[in-house]
Amino acid sequence: MPSFALRVETVFGDGSIAELGRRAKAAGYKHAFVVTDPGIKAAGILDSVLASLDEAEVAHTVYDNVTPNPTIPEVDGGAAAMHDAGADLVVAVGGGSAIDAAKGIAVAAELGGGAKDYLFGVGGTPFPASMKPLFAIPTTCGTGSEISNAAVITDPDSHYKHLLLNCTPAVAILDPQLVAGMPAPITAATGMDALTHAIEAYVNPGNTPFTRMFATRAIQQISKNLRQAVNGPGRPDAIRQMLYAADIAGQSMAVGLGQVHGLSHVVSGRLGTPHGVANAILLSHVLDYHKDFLAEDLHEIAPLMGINAAGVPAAKAASDVVATVRSLRDDINIPSKLSDVGMTESDVAQFVDDAQKSQGIFIAAPKPATAEDLSAIYRSAL
Repeated sequence: MPSFALRVETVFGDGSIAELGRRAKAAGYKHAFVVTDPGIKAAGILDSVLASLDEAEVAHTVYDNVTPNPTIPEVDGGAAAMHDAGADLVVAVGGGSAIDAAKGIAVAAELGGGAKDYLFGVGGTPFPASMKPLFAIPTTCGTGSEISNAAVITDPDSHYKHLLLNCTPAVAILDPQLVAGMPAPITAATGMDALTHAIEAYVNPGNTPFTRMFATRAIQQISKNLRQAVNGPGRPDAIRQMLYAADIAGQSMAVGLGQVHGLSHVVSGRLGTPHGVANAILLSHVLDYHKDFLAEDLHEIAPLMGINAAGVPAAKAASDVVATVRSLRDDINIPSKLSDVGMTESDVAQFVDDAQKSQGIFIAAPKPATAEDLSAIYRSAL
């Protein structure tokens, strides 16, 4: 029977970063291991994070060796550094990359060994039973990693992006003031990532009334606010709405995602393309490929995206949704083709093989896909 549980305590609002130190101290933590990336550190976003910890007299060590697609060595290096620091709490500050790396660090630091030991389909313990406590503070409007139970870690040797499961943060702090200065390209890419989460969750065969509730609101809010959040005069409020929408889109994906992620993870792993950009390119192509199968679902999604679908045949509404996704992507200046990010026709066979080997958990939705299906989708996006 359908069921749903909110997995993470979520604090939302301007200035909510002040809660970090108070909550850490109240829970008895003495030393926070702060995981971030060089860009967040250089932008000064850490200042208020560390100030909150200082005010509560919680010691801290900063680890900023995280790249846009975090790798096994980065996680292992973080776990070793956390052990050396004697920290008892992980605090993730950044986008999905920093939060995913922090999840891996929290697992490896608690259980020992290396990150690879715990990756789904690779390690000997694909469902780790425990982790260091983790507080997640997103600085982008997109990934939903702050409330999800999974992380994506790249094996730099194989270029595969693997899932780490059972790694849910304890607390998420969503402070719009930390996101206000996010550059427009990052807002665009992470916003399309959130839209992908919500739409894939909505059409996933495992959807429930509860996950669709979150997906419905997320699609509506993102469609309404993403353009303004990227380059509109109402950017501050639009950013606030996008931060909320990204979080609930993350709640919706509890049932799983689909072929957009299955294919885009390979693009990111092989080419280093930002995850949100790869999703933004592929979303319309996957929907278009399956639009006949998804016609009824896309008919329901259409009005959430501002499309007048009353009395319109489902097939027409489905085509309108695909066109609207493309228009939104183009309006916020995200590349429209995989060739724009370096993929070529000669890459297709390898990318399909990667998708089938390492992304099988995704490529069965919205319907099972053969190698020929995946090849056709990649080629349509070139």
